[in-house]
Amino acid sequence: MNKIWALLVISLLFSPFAGCTSDDEDEIVVFPTFSAVADNEEVYNNTRMDGNPFIVIFSAEWCNKCYTSMHTIWEAQSELPVLVMSTDPAENASGMTLAEWHDSADAYDDNDDGGAGVSLTTYAFMKGVEVGEELGIYAPGTVVFVNSDGEITKTHVGVMDDSTEIQKCWDEASGTA
Repeated sequence: MNKIWALLVISLLFSPFAGCTSDDEDEIVVFPTFSAVADNEEVYNNTRMDGNPFIVIFSAEWCNKCYTSMHTIWEAQSELPVLVMSTDPAENASGMTLAEWHDSADAYDDNDDGGAGVSLTTYAFMKGVEVGEELGIYAPGTVVFVNSDGEITKTHVGVMDDSTEIQKCWDEASGTA
């Protein structure tokens, strides 16, 4: 019985430190190698993005919730370099081309009176299934901030609708924090 108590005491003494010796929090994750043709027919890849911070929104052609993140990022600071990568492997998921998907995202904040909201003209919409898989992202709704060295500085899962948080994450990625 004393051995059981001794083991219990030892395990309790060391359990608060479980994981504390790990460098997981300090582990640097580099954005994977990629090359994709966007809806504007331009090729986006690591070489094109090298030396510049950027944001990747992992979404899908059918993910209307992701439009909130797209527009909130635009409102936080317009014309940031944003790549929107689909996690859906289908060529024209939900029957949409990449250009139609981009148009649909643009129209998200248009009002019923025909008034247009912001236009996500600087955003590039493309497939990103392999990149997502390499990062363990299989479903839409994840936003990744990448610094000028290609290192991921922040991964946010879910809708980003707080422009202050977006600005903070961008400042960290761009080195202005």
